[in-house]
Amino acid sequence: MGQSPSSATCRASPTNAYWNNFSNPNLPEQSIGNATLLPAFLAYAIVGAVASVFNVICILVFLTKKEHRQKYLFYTLLAIGNLFNTVFMFLAGISRRQMIFTNQFNQVRSSFECLQQVAPHFQVIGGQLPALVILIVNVERFIAVYRYA
Repeated sequence: MGQSPSSATCRASPTNAYWNNFSNPNLPEQSIGNATLLPAFLAYAIVGAVASVFNVICILVFLTKKEHRQKYLFYTLLAIGNLFNTVFMFLAGISRRQMIFTNQFNQVRSSFECLQQVAPHFQVIGGQLPALVILIVNVERFIAVYRYA
């Protein structure tokens, strides 16, 4: 599937935000202008990695004993959702630093181009699964309170 001529021309235009040093070598290095973001993205990646390790430990603790599997099912699902979210943080921090280093950070991307990356899929699951688990826990509490009241 090739690009349409209009999209290729749009991307090659220096007035569009989608540019890099290959398409127009006279433009300044993006990495210089975005260098102040590098420590923030490094912290994002480090926090994501450390939190992922702790989520894996929580999941392993919940799954090791039969009574924990039965008693803490929703906590296990919550930890899995948080694991997806923290893996997203790690991948996003690493990939954004890489985009700065390769002068691709300021490029305009279509939704489809964004979805070709791995990180957004983790963000969708990691953002929705914990909310769903909390909703289920609240419904369960509501039923328990009004069932015995």
